[in-house]
Amino acid sequence: MLRIFLALLFISSCSMGTINSGGERKYLYDVQREYTSEQLRELSPQVVMTSLREPKVGKLDELFGPGQNPLKRVGIIIFESMIQPTRGGLAGNDLVYLSEAGKQLLTEKLLSVWEEVFGIVAPRLNYVSLNAVKKAPSFNKYGSAEKDYVLSSRAALAPDDIFFLDSGRKTTTTTLLNPRGARDMSFALVPATELMSGPKWSEHQKHFLNDVSKDLNFDALIIVMSELSWTSAHTDKHSGVAFPEEMIVKIKASTLVPLHSYHKRLEKLKMKELPSVTLAYRTYESEIRNPVFISVPEEQKNFETIETEILSPLLKTYKDLTIMTIMKLSEDLKKTW
Repeated sequence: MLRIFLALLFISSCSMGTINSGGERKYLYDVQREYTSEQLRELSPQVVMTSLREPKVGKLDELFGPGQNPLKRVGIIIFESMIQPTRGGLAGNDLVYLSEAGKQLLTEKLLSVWEEVFGIVAPRLNYVSLNAVKKAPSFNKYGSAEKDYVLSSRAALAPDDIFFLDSGRKTTTTTLLNPRGARDMSFALVPATELMSGPKWSEHQKHFLNDVSKDLNFDALIIVMSELSWTSAHTDKHSGVAFPEEMIVKIKASTLVPLHSYHKRLEKLKMKELPSVTLAYRTYESEIRNPVFISVPEEQKNFETIETEILSPLLKTYKDLTIMTIMKLSEDLKKTW
């Protein structure tokens, strides 16, 4: 009980002073609709919640105001996903599961969406691809190398990567995935975003962020967590809660300013206290729930059904949600120009 109380106290203290805006209406999105760029821009404040919090030293308006360097050169440094997690590696009511290779391939597809959208939605930002980030001299000095589960050069999902599985059958227990060649910066299986993101200053992995940003002359670093899941309609046998047949797509992203840049901004304000921490500029969270049809007859339990009922609507939803997130993120970065 003491541990639970302390954990709740910590969460509560972290949220104090946080200013949230947007994200108040999560379910306006229609997966069957082809949205224009302007329609997504209008929808983004309703779907994407933006959070900020004043740092330990200094004020955000002054740290990123007139006379300070603008946040223009950015790159994704950590890109993680949690896709259809299971308890104990046993299939349950969710019907469709992925292998480790399938999760990693899908993670890489999600990353490609971000990198494509940045070039279209925010062309005035100097976005640096993750492949370029990997070449930074300090990149491989921290964390551990992400395991290659695919073991080939392919990029597309195949029937062995995502499949229908009967309840009670064994499936992968791997939950947190990074693209091949990325660095696993997690700690004790807790997502790196949970350790480093959020509208607060942070001690976690600060030297990794700081050194890579120096190598590549970044103004800000972006970390992204994608959470994807789907379930068949069922009633939980323990709680009695009824769950609809739906797909859930969540994105959490943060823009982080490394400690050496934070120090330079404080020095311009003639402040003598220079905390050795990473500074979070903004955090973005969004969620979309769509109906899904996976409780199909036995003869339809195949890869073609998965492509039609899960992968296509999932990737469309994810791309639109990414567009809305990058729209908000880039608008906030432009406030520093």
